[in-house]
Amino acid sequence: MVKQGLAEVIDSIKEESHDSVILVEGKRDKEALRKAGISDYAILQVSYKDENKIYNEVLLYHRNKVIALYDNDRTGEQKMSKLKSFLCGMGLKLLDYSNSLNKNGITYIEEIDNRLGL
Repeated sequence: MVKQGLAEVIDSIKEESHDSVILVEGKRDKEALRKAGISDYAILQVSYKDENKIYNEVLLYHRNKVIALYDNDRTGEQKMSKLKSFLCGMGLKLLDYSNSLNKNGITYIEEIDNRLGL
């Protein structure tokens, strides 16, 4: 697979976001994505919510794809793993950009706008 630069990864997320719900951990993550040009219409802050609550909120958007953008730290990886099996088990498609972001030096989602120079 060809390594994508950060701008290309963000463009892919933007493209997929038109028919997906994006999950982030916090307010700064949401703001960084907004600054990067991703509409915040379907960005949900879900840091302290359980899987059932997240699932119910996703259903409100009538979309069957979810982009989970959790931090690439131990806590974020644990949340992502748990959420991935839950959402997939509920019939939702989970798009995971963590490896692409990590390869571009992004550990915390809130860093994206600064890394892009925005």
